[in-house]
Amino acid sequence: MANRDKSERLGVAEQIPRNSLALLMIAQVAVILPLSPHISLWVVGVCLVCGYWRTQVYRGRWGYPSGVFKGFLVVAASLGIALSGYTTFSLEAAASLLVVAFALKLIEMKSRRDAYLIIFLSYFLVAIAFLFSQTMTATTYAVLAMVVVTAAMVGMNQMQTRIRPIASIRLAAGLVGQAIPLMLVMFLLFPRVGPMWSIPMPSSASTGLSDKLTPGDVASLSQSDELAFRAEFDGAVPLQRELYWRGLVYSNFREGTWSVGRDLEEETLTFPGTANLSYEVFMEPTQTKWVYALDTPVTFSPKLSVLADYRLVSEEPILSVFRYRVTSNPLMIMDAVLPEHIRARETHYPTVDSPRMQAYARELYRSARGDAETVITLMLEQIRNEEYAYTLNPPTLGSVNSVDSFWFDSRRGFCTHYAGAMVFALRSLDIPARLVGGYQGGEVNPVTGHVVVRQYQAHAWVEAWIEGKGWVRYDPTAAVAPERVEQGLNAALSSADRATLSFFANARLSSGDLLNNFLQFVDSLEHRWNVWVVGYDAATQTDILRSLLGEVTPARVGMALLVGGVVSVALAALVLFWRRRPGPKNPTARALGGFYGAMSRRGLPREEGETPAAYLTRLGLLAQTDVEGLVALTQRQLYDPHHVNSREQLRTLRRELRKLKFRLAFRPAKPASLAG
Repeated sequence: MANRDKSERLGVAEQIPRNSLALLMIAQVAVILPLSPHISLWVVGVCLVCGYWRTQVYRGRWGYPSGVFKGFLVVAASLGIALSGYTTFSLEAAASLLVVAFALKLIEMKSRRDAYLIIFLSYFLVAIAFLFSQTMTATTYAVLAMVVVTAAMVGMNQMQTRIRPIASIRLAAGLVGQAIPLMLVMFLLFPRVGPMWSIPMPSSASTGLSDKLTPGDVASLSQSDELAFRAEFDGAVPLQRELYWRGLVYSNFREGTWSVGRDLEEETLTFPGTANLSYEVFMEPTQTKWVYALDTPVTFSPKLSVLADYRLVSEEPILSVFRYRVTSNPLMIMDAVLPEHIRARETHYPTVDSPRMQAYARELYRSARGDAETVITLMLEQIRNEEYAYTLNPPTLGSVNSVDSFWFDSRRGFCTHYAGAMVFALRSLDIPARLVGGYQGGEVNPVTGHVVVRQYQAHAWVEAWIEGKGWVRYDPTAAVAPERVEQGLNAALSSADRATLSFFANARLSSGDLLNNFLQFVDSLEHRWNVWVVGYDAATQTDILRSLLGEVTPARVGMALLVGGVVSVALAALVLFWRRRPGPKNPTARALGGFYGAMSRRGLPREEGETPAAYLTRLGLLAQTDVEGLVALTQRQLYDPHHVNSREQLRTLRRELRKLKFRLAFRPAKPASLAG
């Protein structure tokens, strides 16, 4: 009752207009919706309950929460977030806390001051969503949400008796649109500076390949159509069989699982070379440090480094779309002389595992007379000629003797099965070999010409060290399913495998399909967005400023900002003045206006306050002619709301005005009055 009395004591000037309150409720849903996948389900439930509570308060059925109950809600929400399984100070935890505070503030909102606080929190939540996603779709949605929030603020300045939500939204859209020119100027010209503080980043699980790999992992990943990265080549796109995107090198094998050799990460390589393949990669966020490149990376962006096993890594985890440039030399020899510590790592294997495969490898070695390349050739021929199958649904293998189970028993597997078995066999012969994980192939977007690599193109292959040749790539998948390497994953899948893929994965693999063409067009838009917006970094800005200003100096940049800001503000002012210009006149009014001007020049002006009917009647008396029909036509066209003006009637009006003007031409050009 005290809360209700307090709300009733608020004057009209402090009360929240109904229009704004309704838009505030809509804005709450709009700003929370993109955050809902990243926060706990119970937090979304709290928001729904608070929204319903506020609706009941608005309808007069419930009261505002008491101070004690509000304190209880705050403590309960804080404990709930602490017990929700978030990592310490993660972005998800911070976003959840902010969303809960936003929802709880909604149920105690009474005055305009509270409403403005909700509006400012809504703007902040719109910005928070960009920490999770920066796609073109997310940005478009954020602009629409910002329009709704701005409409709520516009509604705060409307009278209680004039509730016009559509007009508020229209005005808010205009305000946001007027800010776009200045936003573009600031985006293009304002210097890119590093952050002065750090914020928590998303703590969700990494996507794509992992640093640990079991034979079925890549097969599971290949059922996803999520984007891995896009690439733009400076020249022609290489053939499908040449697109081996190297990402991870798995050197350790234990209990059926391959893992990255971590001790090699401490070493980095720098080397000169002549690169003949240049490209730029736009990599999707993975929460990891490794990136992808074609063999062999020679030069690359400053924030990257190449490790001893020739894989590229970033200085920081990839938390947003990461743009980097690489030049590769596919003919360069990797490790012409193999260091002993790398040889020891790449020949190690569990001697008690898969004894049948070890015996089989020794038999091949004797047949090949100790030649490593011949051993590999014999294994590839066996895969090609005997009953081995390539499938996304291989039988499950145990952690012990998994290589034996695959090679001799099931003979059905994915790329990891074949590559892992070959590496194990070569290592059992003391031949340096390792499993390489990445992606093979890519879809060329016909709209922009860039290459799109998705998760279903994840792949694994073998690198074996050959005397005089260094590390050489061998792909057993090319033996069991050559169409996978030559034409892409779609050509190698059976109808049963295709049935396991998602709807969009099948659509993307169906070239020439109408839906596929539409998805490619959408992908081209997203790629342009990444190039010009998300990937617009300091280096890109410097190149653009250099092309516009020549030498980039603080004075020139400041002058460009000033000129651009003045121009953008002038455009907004021009729009405002243009909207305030007088509206177009009625055609009848325009015709009469011309007649009034002609008569005024003849000394017969229309007197102040004189109606068109009275003026025409006075002129008719002077001309000694009947103007009743002209007056009636004028009255009907000017004032009858049900009358529809036609071209014929407008021509009749102009003709009658010309007749009256002609008759007055023979009268003395002197002022006259109705009494005259």
